[in-house]
Amino acid sequence: MTDDGIHAARVEAAFRLQAGAFEQGPNTAVFTSDATWITDRIPCPPDGLVLDVAAGTGHAGRQLASRARAVVALDATMAMLEAGRASALADGLDSVVFMRGDAEALPFLSGTFDVVLSRYAFHHLRRPSVVLAEMRRCVTPGGTLVLADLVADDDPAVAQRQDRLEILRDPSHAALLSVREATALFTELGTGPVDVEVRSTARPLGPWLEQTRTAPEAVAEITAALDAELAGGPSTGLSPTLVDGERWFTQRFAALQALVD
Repeated sequence: MTDDGIHAARVEAAFRLQAGAFEQGPNTAVFTSDATWITDRIPCPPDGLVLDVAAGTGHAGRQLASRARAVVALDATMAMLEAGRASALADGLDSVVFMRGDAEALPFLSGTFDVVLSRYAFHHLRRPSVVLAEMRRCVTPGGTLVLADLVADDDPAVAQRQDRLEILRDPSHAALLSVREATALFTELGTGPVDVEVRSTARPLGPWLEQTRTAPEAVAEITAALDAELAGGPSTGLSPTLVDGERWFTQRFAALQALVD
């Protein structure tokens, strides 16, 4: 099996396991109610078409559905799409289409969508520049291109340790982009000026590890690295703290959007 095939299998296995947790787990607020700061700022015409790429269960697309004519939520993992479809039906959303597809080769004509976005998925991609280029191809002139994701520490050495812990937690993780790197991808595609908003979210460590059913040996290594940082050791990029004796950590998220000529 090729490296791409191995990684695709890891992503499929990871998100088949996590699909239910994305809709009903104790740690979903970061993807749902706490993430509307991303979708609220996206301009979306009432008759517009929206494409949510690497959509998972389609949270972002579903949040935009009330403001658009129709939404396509595309992902590689059927379990995630099925969970999203069930939630959309339960919520009475009949304008969201869930389909399986390859983010590196989007099955749409150029200039089809008024908004093309991807939220909290790029850190699982081996070739983020290829996916963003495909996304940009699918945006109609005057439309909006949006990328929102976890972001790496600005220090490359810290970012490397950050990725190491993310991979221990979830082997389908590829690499985090820094804000600078993500912005550069937009610039290379010749979009309009990139609007960037960055937010930090503190989260309890336990539910984060439980969501991916992280192996005990990986949990031990992650907690040891965070404890070492608490004791004055190397930064992990996760800024650990103790809250009533429980380990917490902080993740940075960035939302980038630009108009496409």
